Amino acid sequence: MTSILRFLVNMAATSAGAVAGFQTTLRAAQNLQPHPLPHQFASVLDHSLRRQYLDPAGVLGMYGAMAGMTVLDLGCGTGLFTVPAAQMAGDHGHVHAVDLQPAMLERAESQAAEAGVRDRITFHCSGAYALSLPDNSVDLAIIISTLGEIPDKPAALSEVRRVLKPGTRLGVTEELLNPAYMLAGTAVHWVEEAGFRFLARTGSPFCYHAVFANEK
Repeated sequence: MTSILRFLVNMAATSAGAVAGFQTTLRAAQNLQPHPLPHQFASVLDHSLRRQYLDPAGVLGMYGAMAGMTVLDLGCGTGLFTVPAAQMAGDHGHVHAVDLQPAMLERAESQAAEAGVRDRITFHCSGAYALSLPDNSVDLAIIISTLGEIPDKPAALSEVRRVLKPGTRLGVTEELLNPAYMLAGTAVHWVEEAGFRFLARTGSPFCYHAVFANEK
């Protein structure tokens, strides 16, 4: 029994080491050249455990999402926040979901259709530097586990600020499991440099949520 237990402990340690090594490799690659999480990891983004600790509806409420709003979901991925944002926006609101990867958008669109909110969402296969939205047209922008993946953060945040109406909000969420994870202080620095005002931060170093005001 002792030898079996020792074997299982060794296996667990080896697995943990492999995961840690894999994470280290991914983080090193992100530091050298930031890039989106590949669409092959879509199932990880949709995992039930991630939904539990992120609590998209709760976070959106904290960011100020309400019925009738136009919401920008920059780096929407598989639609984890896109769908609840559309549900909260209601029949008189709308969500613009932006992602670089067609495979991610296809998955997000499928989830939106299943939830019955496809007509409330416009999907944009686009980067962050030239959004196909008019100036001052968005009531709330969210960037969920994406800011660290964007190479030119000032350009992206400037574009977000362009499309946001004066007096509105930007919500930034980061989670440690993302190889492109940014420390809260780093994220606040980038966003404030773009002209936003930091309002509050909740959560923990593992997963935090920061709210900013767009005061033009």
